Amino acid sequence: MSTQPEKTPVSPAMRSAVCGLMLASVGLVLGAGSAVAGMQPPPSTPITPGEIIGESQLEKARCVQQSDPAKYRRARAVGRIHSRLGGGTVWRVGPGNLALTNWHVVDQDAGDPTQMVVSFNYEETSCHSDSTADVVRVPVERIVAYDRDKDFALLALDEDIVNSGALDSFGYLGLNTQVPHIGADVYLAGHPSALPKRVSRDHDDGLPCRVIDVGDNGRYGWVKYNCDTESGSSGSPVIDAPTNTAIALHSGGSASANSGTQMAEIWPDIARYFDGKLPEGSIPVEQPTVPVAKPGAVSVQVPVRVTQVDGESAVGGASGEQLYYHAPAHTTITDVFCQSATTKWIAEDGDAASCTLSSAADWTTAQSVTLRVDDTAPDGQIVDGRVRLLSDTGQTRGGTNTTLNVMSLDPGDVASLQAQAGNLQAAPVDSRFAEPLTARAIDPLGEIVVGADVTFAVSDEGATGTRFDGGDQTPIVQTNADGDATSPRLVAGSGVGTLQVTATSNDRMARFYLRVVSEEGDPTDDVESLILAGGNGQIAPAGTEFTLALTVRASNQDRDPVAGAWVVYTITDDGRTGTRFVGVDQTPTVTTSSSGDAVSSKLIAGHTPGFVTVTATSNGKAVTFLLVVSPS
Repeated sequence: MSTQPEKTPVSPAMRSAVCGLMLASVGLVLGAGSAVAGMQPPPSTPITPGEIIGESQLEKARCVQQSDPAKYRRARAVGRIHSRLGGGTVWRVGPGNLALTNWHVVDQDAGDPTQMVVSFNYEETSCHSDSTADVVRVPVERIVAYDRDKDFALLALDEDIVNSGALDSFGYLGLNTQVPHIGADVYLAGHPSALPKRVSRDHDDGLPCRVIDVGDNGRYGWVKYNCDTESGSSGSPVIDAPTNTAIALHSGGSASANSGTQMAEIWPDIARYFDGKLPEGSIPVEQPTVPVAKPGAVSVQVPVRVTQVDGESAVGGASGEQLYYHAPAHTTITDVFCQSATTKWIAEDGDAASCTLSSAADWTTAQSVTLRVDDTAPDGQIVDGRVRLLSDTGQTRGGTNTTLNVMSLDPGDVASLQAQAGNLQAAPVDSRFAEPLTARAIDPLGEIVVGADVTFAVSDEGATGTRFDGGDQTPIVQTNADGDATSPRLVAGSGVGTLQVTATSNDRMARFYLRVVSEEGDPTDDVESLILAGGNGQIAPAGTEFTLALTVRASNQDRDPVAGAWVVYTITDDGRTGTRFVGVDQTPTVTTSSSGDAVSSKLIAGHTPGFVTVTATSNGKAVTFLLVVSPS
């Protein structure tokens, strides 16, 4: 049975530092009982409330039901969220318990999201009635993800209520991850001024309300529309009328236009909470194949195109316009290909290039850039390359992103070995270990590797005399259909002590830690408590080493220190920071000293700010360290 880690107290100084970090962090998960749940959230970014554009065309939801039942059915998925700030609008994304609203609607309750409640069915009983229907109230369990710049918050609603079927009749909205087109018909459903549900579908000119501008401010893509909104509409879905799918998230506006964040910008940040699959009824965007590059190599050319310029699509280039590329981190532009002509122009900082056409052309086709990948580039996705179209006046128009997958190895090669079974065993002298050792081979894409050769070897620094059963002391075993390679049984020698066994394939290694014990048994079995003895609460700038190693102290039931016990350190949540232990072993096993202390390997802060938790375990007991990666 696994044991929950003990809660680690956070000092006032630590809380202050963490709050400062949160100002620069994006998407950290908050929830009741989390390490940061009690912190005072930072001040929210001022938001201009939505406005009526001309004369109000807001309609009661039930009035829309009579003339356009399809729009009414989609609006049923929309609810009103009650918070300390007063509230806003929220809507279900998919059939589960997840819902979207604006960050500025919920940021004041981020420390305790359970204070928020969502009311569904808050609408009049009929078009000509002012009486409201019975509402279904659902508490918010936690904030799953958010982004201040994009002004979205993904909420988890009370799972028991959702699973009871209480919300089934309200349905949910699919997502449209295409870039909106100027002139496209849209409508909004929400709770302006905390009123029962209202739908905005028409403009003063008698035509359907529509998209009037699309752009990118360098951080995310936005859309403007002439639908009516008011304070309280924040968080409303902007629904594409032809498909009845949410194409944007409304956040504010002015007397001339209301605006929101494109769903194409939000979906990549929340996709993992839907297992990467758009909810049924969504409109996907055909994604280009992401090129694969290796560190130190020139990648294949990355296709780039601008699909929106001043709202027109496809884009007709004009004389003097310039397509501008900005390379992502760990890459350098070596060549730019534009309309069958090659131009080399490298900016002084070495990470930007551009093409200028002497005559009109279509920027949506045949554009590409070649990127050289640094030797130091880590495996994984390299993103945030930017493409912009500049007019001859220098005004930025349109835009898109470039992405690369960087892998040191090809798919099917062994990228890592994982100790799957047999680790941390103890055996009495001159006896067999209970289990053989099993290592699993994984490729760069996270898939198992079948038929890979894995070599096992004993590193007996403790002079225990432990050997594999049989004559071969470096047995080679092929991975099976599950990607697993299992060693022969090990026989403990006559010496008491610890030893390591390594499994190696394609220069990747897994380590197994074993112990030969006397009749008195394994000291690890005596560990009854672990306490934090050093290294907790550290802050390190991104890309630097944490100053202190982590230390825990092991005690027995008499509170005496336990020497010779095993303690395993594991990064249980790196907060997507990329933080790692120094060296190859990412689950280092340490033996306690005579004072009961076990000191881990040093840690290197990743390149993304955030929180990191590291758990130390011994004999089923566990404690957790909280660390912070700050902006560099």
